[in-house]
Amino acid sequence: LVPRWFAWWDRRMAMCRCCGVLSVHVRGLVYFLRRPELVRIMICPILFTPVSTAASLWILVNTALEPQKRVLATRWHWPPWLVWPTVGILILAEVAVLNAALFQMAFPFIKMRIFSSVLNERGVLPLLREENGSELAGVTGCSCLGFKIAFTAVRLTLMIMTLPLHGFPVAGQVAWCMLNGGLYTWEATAAFIAKYEDRRSCQRQLAFVKERRLRYTCFGALAMGLELIPFVGPWVFYASNTCSAALLAESFFQETHHFVGGRWQLRSSTRA
Repeated sequence: LVPRWFAWWDRRMAMCRCCGVLSVHVRGLVYFLRRPELVRIMICPILFTPVSTAASLWILVNTALEPQKRVLATRWHWPPWLVWPTVGILILAEVAVLNAALFQMAFPFIKMRIFSSVLNERGVLPLLREENGSELAGVTGCSCLGFKIAFTAVRLTLMIMTLPLHGFPVAGQVAWCMLNGGLYTWEATAAFIAKYEDRRSCQRQLAFVKERRLRYTCFGALAMGLELIPFVGPWVFYASNTCSAALLAESFFQETHHFVGGRWQLRSSTRA
């Protein structure tokens, strides 16, 4: 009876964490839309997206459409009525992945600027400066340019390796987002983790991520799913997901701090 009760409780807690992640995304979207200064930051990406989307779509339709259709029809023996919609979904997913890769390479500074802006307004960043005496900036071994490139390469490799999952409508997209979600969230919060608990090595950051594995996976999966939506994903959800990542970081900050009298303070248990 006791093990069953614990299993039931674990399931309830997991469901609560997933619901909490969903609420973070809703709050992040509202936060972004209510701040014109953040919307203005996205002007360049908004102008860039139609061009990159059209170019990616044209290239993939001309180079990847027929080979993928041939594989599904001749090797996997799928019926024609299923081949066309599946190939269409694959092409759209591949366009989204290419756009994500281009955004990673072209606009990483925008994501950090939005992330820092949210934490600064929420009062988290000023306290981190007060406690640690520096900005939310470099992470030795994790935020340097070399590691940024390596981390992006790992993410893109995993995204490409798991791309065939998109051949299975709905379930494939969910599985793809879940498999890639953890790395998405880690990359979004790496600079915060470094300042929050002075975890500047990748090994120490990985331990932090593992302790919150479910939230990292669910948050990243939902974020990547939103960014797969053509046009709107890169325009709106790219920025709102960054706001949501900052709010998620704030929830980690609340594990050791609480907001009292208009400012953050260390919890008494943390002082002890």
